[in-house]
Amino acid sequence: MSSQQKMITAIIFITLIVISLISFSQGKYEIDIRIIANWIYSKFGFTTNVLWSQEQELILNKVRLPRVILVSLVGSSLAVSGSVLQSVFKNPLVSPFILGISAGASFGVSLIIISFQTYNALFLQSSAFAFGILAVFSVILISKLFSSNNTIVLILSGVIISAFFSSLVSLLQYFSEEQKLQSILFWTFGSFTNSSWKDVYLVFPITLVCTFILITKSWRLNVLSLGDHESQILGIDSNKFRIVLIGITTLLTSSVTAVCGPIGWVGLLIPHIVRFIGGANNFYVIINSFLLGAAFMQLVDLIARSIASIEIPVGIVTAIIGLPFFMLILYKSKTSY
Repeated sequence: MSSQQKMITAIIFITLIVISLISFSQGKYEIDIRIIANWIYSKFGFTTNVLWSQEQELILNKVRLPRVILVSLVGSSLAVSGSVLQSVFKNPLVSPFILGISAGASFGVSLIIISFQTYNALFLQSSAFAFGILAVFSVILISKLFSSNNTIVLILSGVIISAFFSSLVSLLQYFSEEQKLQSILFWTFGSFTNSSWKDVYLVFPITLVCTFILITKSWRLNVLSLGDHESQILGIDSNKFRIVLIGITTLLTSSVTAVCGPIGWVGLLIPHIVRFIGGANNFYVIINSFLLGAAFMQLVDLIARSIASIEIPVGIVTAIIGLPFFMLILYKSKTSY
């Protein structure tokens, strides 16, 4: 990394730490940041002079810590997925939400909730991944039918597939029992209310392994964004590589969607900010998207828990923030249509 890139990454990382500490302290039961910092130090074997109660220990260990980690993992997964998909399709308006991956994954999860009395989270993730893959390849197929590389065709194809899977989710809700209907409705809002260590264990390995693979392949992604001809010269099968990248990003998106519900706009907003402040090299884009996506989601979750007497689903907050941003990108990209 250049000194400038190191500085940008360090600033983003420090921002993530600060927001995470604030998020740790906020909630129905507020805990002083000094206590939290010393509690964290103690987990690394350091001795401290600050004491905390058993109640605070329980809240931090069983409620706050798994939530903070899960929120960070979700934000990182969505941001990294969006950054890679934008490079794959050479399109600044692409994201997992726009391409219908989130809608397909939502249908997969809803189908399992409706069809089975008991199910495990791994089953939900598998179903979400299967329908997420189906959704994104359906979008690609529809856009290819028009034999067009136009941005608006791809976006409209994503709108079509998202609407289709959203309709299927609504159909499942219409025929579901009241208890399952409430479960689906609550889940579709996108929320971290029921975060647990079990969710962290499911998402953590997928997020880290997939992100690591994408970082190691970032130079290939740089070549791919130059064009298929350049990729062939350097011995890269662009079609196969695209399929691999789409599969990895779909796995990232569907795994977090299965746990916390569909959360939009993160994969669109964060990569643009990262490219604006740090350039278009995908090695830096993926790393900084990972960190800034986590920081942004922590901030959104903090807002969702703080602005009202009841917790607002984070999916609603990201939509409020993301929609104006999407309109700005659309306006700046209008000459490419």
